[in-house]
Amino acid sequence: MDVESEKFERLYYAGPVTSLCFHNDTILFSGQGPCLKAFYVPTGELMNSSLALEYFRIHGIVPEKYVRKVSVFREDFLKERRLIAIYGSKTVQLVEVIVTYSHEEKLPDCAFNLVSKLPPLKDWVHDVCWLYENLATSEPKFPSELAIAFAHNFVEIWNVKDNSCAYSIQCEECCILYSARFFGENREGLILASGTVFNQVLLWNVMKKNEHGLGVVSKKFVGHEGVIFGVRFSENGRSIVSVSDDRTIRLWETDSDDNEYLSLRSAKPLVLYGHVARIWDCHILNDYLVSISEDSTCRVWKNSFNKNNEDDLSDVYCLACWEGHVGKNVWSLAINPSQKVVVTGGGDSGIRLWSLSAITNNKIDSEEDLIKILLPPPESYAQQNVKLPSREHVRNFVLIDYRVMVIATNYGYLLKHDNFTNEWISLYNSSNLQNYTMMKASECGRIVCCGSIDGHLYVISVNQDFQVIKRKLHESKIFEIFLEKTEDPNTIYLVSHAVQSDVLLLKLTLNGDNQDSVLDVLHKLSIPDEFLLMSLSICSPHNLLICGSRYGGLAIYDIAQSYTSMTNHPVKERSPIIYLRETHRKQSVTSVALNLEKFESPNDEEVLMIYTTGRDGCYVKYRLKGMITYKKNSAVLKIDDSSYIGDYEEEIEADYSGDDDEKPKKKLKKELISGHGLILEEVYRAKITKGWLEKALLIDGELILLGFYRKRFFVYNEVKKFEMFSVACGGAHRAWYFKAQDGRMDKANFMFVRKENVFIYHREDTAFNGGFNECELQKNFHGRECRVVRFLKVVPEVNQFQKKPIILASGAEDGRLRISQYINGEKENLLINLCNIKKHTSVIRSIEWSYGKNLLLFSSGASEELRCWKVEIESANENVENSDFQPVNVNCLEWASCSPMSDILETRIMDIAVHSIDSTKGIHLVAAGYSDSTLRIWFFDEYIRDFLLIGYARFHFKCILQVKHLVVEAFDGMNKDGMILFTSATDGRVAIFDISQLVHRNIHMYDVNIKDRTFNLDLCDPIYFYQAHQSGVNCIAYRRLVNSKTKQTYMIVTGGDDNSIAVYFLDVERNICDADKECIANFRLTIKSNNDRDSMRVNAAHGSSLQGICVINDSLILSTSLDQRLNLWAISSLDLGDSVHGWGNNQEIRLITSKFIDVCDPSSMDTLDTEESETNIFSITGIGIEIFKHNRHM
Repeated sequence: MDVESEKFERLYYAGPVTSLCFHNDTILFSGQGPCLKAFYVPTGELMNSSLALEYFRIHGIVPEKYVRKVSVFREDFLKERRLIAIYGSKTVQLVEVIVTYSHEEKLPDCAFNLVSKLPPLKDWVHDVCWLYENLATSEPKFPSELAIAFAHNFVEIWNVKDNSCAYSIQCEECCILYSARFFGENREGLILASGTVFNQVLLWNVMKKNEHGLGVVSKKFVGHEGVIFGVRFSENGRSIVSVSDDRTIRLWETDSDDNEYLSLRSAKPLVLYGHVARIWDCHILNDYLVSISEDSTCRVWKNSFNKNNEDDLSDVYCLACWEGHVGKNVWSLAINPSQKVVVTGGGDSGIRLWSLSAITNNKIDSEEDLIKILLPPPESYAQQNVKLPSREHVRNFVLIDYRVMVIATNYGYLLKHDNFTNEWISLYNSSNLQNYTMMKASECGRIVCCGSIDGHLYVISVNQDFQVIKRKLHESKIFEIFLEKTEDPNTIYLVSHAVQSDVLLLKLTLNGDNQDSVLDVLHKLSIPDEFLLMSLSICSPHNLLICGSRYGGLAIYDIAQSYTSMTNHPVKERSPIIYLRETHRKQSVTSVALNLEKFESPNDEEVLMIYTTGRDGCYVKYRLKGMITYKKNSAVLKIDDSSYIGDYEEEIEADYSGDDDEKPKKKLKKELISGHGLILEEVYRAKITKGWLEKALLIDGELILLGFYRKRFFVYNEVKKFEMFSVACGGAHRAWYFKAQDGRMDKANFMFVRKENVFIYHREDTAFNGGFNECELQKNFHGRECRVVRFLKVVPEVNQFQKKPIILASGAEDGRLRISQYINGEKENLLINLCNIKKHTSVIRSIEWSYGKNLLLFSSGASEELRCWKVEIESANENVENSDFQPVNVNCLEWASCSPMSDILETRIMDIAVHSIDSTKGIHLVAAGYSDSTLRIWFFDEYIRDFLLIGYARFHFKCILQVKHLVVEAFDGMNKDGMILFTSATDGRVAIFDISQLVHRNIHMYDVNIKDRTFNLDLCDPIYFYQAHQSGVNCIAYRRLVNSKTKQTYMIVTGGDDNSIAVYFLDVERNICDADKECIANFRLTIKSNNDRDSMRVNAAHGSSLQGICVINDSLILSTSLDQRLNLWAISSLDLGDSVHGWGNNQEIRLITSKFIDVCDPSSMDTLDTEESETNIFSITGIGIEIFKHNRHM
C-alpha cells in the first residue's frame, strides 16, 4: 500500500459565521471558518466560495473605500475591481474581488484572487484600516498602506506594495484589548478606539507620541461594568458606541468636530438595556442603532442621542427584536450602504436578512396606520317607525375580500361596505339579529351566514344573487357557525353549533339564477362530554370532518352518508371515529388546517396532514393514514373507549421481579389507532409563543401562524422562523378577521375591534421585504455544540433513488435532534435540513439508527432521557442542479420514551448501543451507559412501543463514557449468534460483557409468555476487562481480523483523555465447558488476549484528549481530538510489513498524514462506506460540522 496516496478531501463545512461585509447593496461577502463567500442578495444565490484563510477563522472583512470600474470589450458588460483585507488570528490576507455584471444574465459573476498574505504578525489582529495619500483628488486612489490594530493595544502600519512594516507604535495604556476600531483614511487623522479588559474605551491618535515614544490617550470612556466586546464609530466620527459584558449598549460623544481630543473626561452616555446576554457588536446609523448578542437576537434601537438634552431618555426604546438564529450567539453583523437591509451571521452557521425599512411597516402601533370604520347615520338605512335597541354600533363583521366587508349592527342590519369607495349597501335586516349576531363568511366571498339568539340561521348572498334563506335549526342561541368549501365551487358545508351542544352539519347548494339555492341537513353530530366546538375543517375528498374543542379535544367524524331533507325524516347522529383529549392540554383548539399529501408506499397512499393551534401557544402536526382502506360504515358509531385516544401518559408501576432500585416506572400509552381502519399519528409539536395561537394558514406552501401576545396580534412564518408583522390591537378576547393573498404578506388585511371601534389594517406593498426574495441566505445548523453524529448506513429502498442518499442524524447541547442530507452542488456542497425536533430538555449525548419492522432512531442524553423515533424516508419531487443525489423527504415521529430509573435528576445517559434482534417481531436491543456507572439493557418492542428492562450491571463505579455492541457469528455447535458489549468509563478501563444468554433467554420469554419474567436481571461481572488508558476512554472502535469456526480475533482501538491511542487484540471463543448444557446455556463466550499480536500504544497521538476514532480497514486508523487534528495512522505489523521503507522493526503504528479541521471542540466522528470503491466519508461535529472524503488507492 502506498501511504503517500492517502488523501482527505473536504466536502462540506458549517460553522459560526464570524464576519460579514457588503460590497454594495446587492453583493454580500461572508467569512465562515477559512471560507470567503459572496452572495447575491436580491435572489439569495451563492456567487462564489473560496478557501481564503487556511487554518484560521475569518474574523473581519475590510474593503478599500473605492470601487474601480473597468472597461471591457462588450458594452453590455461592466466589471468592478476592489481590494479587501481579511484577517483572523495573527494573519492578514489581501484579496482582489472582481465582479462582472451582464445585462443578459441576472446573476453577476464574482471572482476572488488571493493577492498576497502579510508575513506572520506578532499578535492577534482586532481591526485593519486602509490608508490613502492625496485624498483631495477626485479620482479613485489605490490604498498605499494598511493599519493593523493588535490585541495588546499597539498599531502597525504596513506598506501593501512590498509587505513591509513602515510604522509601529504602542499605546501608553499597555493592556489587553477585547476589541478595537479605527477611524480615519490617512495617517494624520487615524484614531483608534480600544476596548479594554478594564471596562474602558480609550481613544488615541496613532501618529501622536509622548516623550517616551508611546501613543497618548486623548479620551477615556468609563462606565461599563464588564469588558468591552465591541466598539464602532459613527460615519462622521462624532459618536462612538460600545457594547460590553454588562449587557448594555452605550453611545458616547467624541467631541471630534475639529478632530482634536482636548479633554480626558467623557460626557454622560446614552445607555440602552434589553439584551439578556453579552453583546458582541453594534452599528450606528442615522436613525437607528443595530446590535447583536449572545442571546441569539438582533435588536434595533431608536437613535435619539441628543447633545443638548442627555438626560432625556424617555423616547429611547427597542424598535425591533429579530429572532431568527437558533441556539446562542449572533456573531456578525453588516448593514448595506443604503441602510435598508441588515444581515446577521449566527453561531448556527445561518445568514439571515432583515429589512430596516420594514420596522415601521411591520410593527403597527399608531392609529394613523389604521383605517377606522364608522357606520353611516342610522337614518340612512334603518326604519324609524319600528322599535330598535337603544344604541347602534357594530355587533360583528366579516371580511369578504381586500376592500369589501359585511358588518352586522346592533339594530339587526347587515351592511356591505366598500372600504375604497366608502359605499354602504344594506343587504338584510331582521329583528332576530338585534343585540346578537353570530357571523361567518365563505372563503369564496359569495356567502355570509348569520346565527341569531333564538336559533335561526340566515344565509345571505353578498351580491344578492338569491333570496335570503332562513331556517330554524336550534332551540337556543347559535354559538358558532363554520363554512367550509368543497371540491364543487357551488357546494358549501355549514356547521351550526348551539349553546346546548347541538351541532348540525348542513350542505348549501348554490344553483343558477333561475333556481333557488338549497340548504339541507346532512348529520347531527354527537359530541363527547365537555366538548364545546371551537374550530373545524373538512376534507371533502375523503368526507372527513375534524373538530377542535374549547377544552383541548380533537374529534374526527366520517360525514359520508346519504342525507335527507330535514322536513321529511329525522336526522341521524354521527359519532366521532377518533377522539383525542387534551391535545393542547386543557386549552382551546383554536383552528384546524388540512393538507393532503402523497405518502410513498406500495399503493401510493394519500395521507391527511392536520395542523392544530391552541391557546397553550403551541401548534401540533398530525398525520392521518389508512384512508384508502378505511371501510365506510353507515351505521351509527357509539363513542366508547376504543374511539378515544389520549395524548397524555399515565405513570404506573409495572409488575417486576428484581431489585427495588431497578424498578421501572412504566408509562402506559394510549394507542393512536381508532379501531376503524384510520391511524392518527402526532408528527410534530412546537411552542411558538407565551400567548395564544389562534389560527394556522397554509399559504404558498408555508405554514403561517396567527396569534396574540399581550396586546398585540402577530403573524409568524413557521417555515422561515420569523415574525412577519404585528399590530397593537388591544389583545385577544375580541372579534377579529384576517385575510392574506400570499405568503410574503404583500397584500393582507387585519380587521379588529378595539375600544368598541372597528379598525382595519390594510397592507399592500411589495417593498416590505427590503429588496430581497429570501430572508435566509444560508441555512443554519445546530446553534449549540453538536455532541453526536451518525450516518444512516442502510437507506430504505425507494424506487426513485438513482443513487443512495447520504443521510445523517445529529444531536446537540440545545436538545435539538436534526436529520440532514448531504448533497453535492455546483458551487458549494449542501447539507439540507430534513427534520429539526426539540423534544429533549437538554443535551443529546448519543444517537443510533436501527432497522427493524420500521426504521427507528434512538436518542439519549441528559435527565436520563431515552427516546425512540420512527423515521420515514421518501423521495422529494425536486432536484438540485448538477448534483448526483436526489433530495428526500423525511417524517420523524416520536414513537416512545423510556421512563427515568434514577431519583437523581442530573443523571445522564452518556452513550447507547442499539441492535435489531428480530426485525419480524420488531424487537431491538438498547444498551445504555449512565453517568452513575450503571449499564442497563433494554428491549424495545415496536408493536407495543415500549421499553422493557432485561438486565443491568455496575462494574466501573465511575461515569460510563462509551457503550458498543458486537455480534459474534455462531461457532460450531451454536445455532445462533452471540453478542458482547464493550463499556468504557472515566477510570480508563474497558470492560466486556457477554450478554448472549440474556438476549436469547428474553427472546424465548417473548415467544412463550412475556409476563413470566421472574429471573434475576443482574449481569454480574464482565467476562474480560483491561486498563486501556490512565483516565477517561472517550472512544472505542473495533474490527474483526480473523474468523474461523472456533475463534474470532478482533482489533480493539481506543482513544482517551491521556492523548493516547491504545490497540488491543482479543480472541473470542466459545466456552467449551458449557457444551453439554441446555440449549440456551450454550451461548457463552470466552475472551482472552491474542498470543500472536501484542498490544500497541501511541502515547502522544494528539495534543489533547481524543474524541473520535474509526477503523478504516485492517491497517488504517483515523482519529480526531480537541487539538483540531484529523490523523490517519497505519499499523505496520498487520499489513504493511517491510513494504514501507524507513520503518524500523520496533515501529508498529505510524502517522501517515494529519489534517487541520475547522470544527472547534470536536465531540464526535462517524464514517460511512460509499458506493464508490475505496472511498469513505467522515463527519466530524463540534461547534459546527465538517465532512471529508477519504480516497484509498491500493
